Amino acid sequence: MPKPNKTKSKTAASPSQPVASTPVPPSWPPFKPHLPVVHLAPELHEATPMIALIPFFFPKSLCRDYVAFLRTLPMQTTPSRPKRGEAVRVNDRYQIQDPLFASRLWEQTGLKEAILNDNPHLQDLWGGEPVGLNPNIRVYRYSKGQYFDCHYDDSNSFILPSSPPVPVRTTWTLLLYLTSASEGCIGGETVFYPNDRRSAAEEIVVALETGMLLLHKHGNDCLL
Repeated sequence: MPKPNKTKSKTAASPSQPVASTPVPPSWPPFKPHLPVVHLAPELHEATPMIALIPFFFPKSLCRDYVAFLRTLPMQTTPSRPKRGEAVRVNDRYQIQDPLFASRLWEQTGLKEAILNDNPHLQDLWGGEPVGLNPNIRVYRYSKGQYFDCHYDDSNSFILPSSPPVPVRTTWTLLLYLTSASEGCIGGETVFYPNDRRSAAEEIVVALETGMLLLHKHGNDCLL
């Protein structure tokens, strides 16, 4: 997520409002074996520079560890009717604010080095200086018949809880696939439409690969 333009913003909490308890992040499995297991380099999709892939980000053994661990988390099934303006999403989800895990993914996997490499084709791709990952961690699980309909991912501005804290703006979504056809999964492809309309002739389909990262641009440049 790049640094945004400098702006001054101050907010204050009302002392009369009760403070909601913050959920405690889970104890995520350690990154074993030591990461990365291969040289990581973003590969731009042949159809558009708004999609980048990093194969073998997680080895299959670590994916299996995480799949087993995620089964223990309290997933919530999507309500049958979405809120107004929201896309139809039918799946199970776990969501947590976890700055420490986001920092681990950025600092301890080789991702930071892969994103900040000196490839001239990538230096201007991210929309600013990448400094970390959004601590809003989401886990999606899809069973037979479940899906996430066409939607746009918004950009978000917030203070990255680093040392020192840094005001940032997100520009790319990061997806990590833990399963694929090699584990018996059927379907689950991520589909993009480059011209803001659903068209089978124009669709860009990214198939599942176990341990692969998919990054796609969001905000004003997000593909449908």
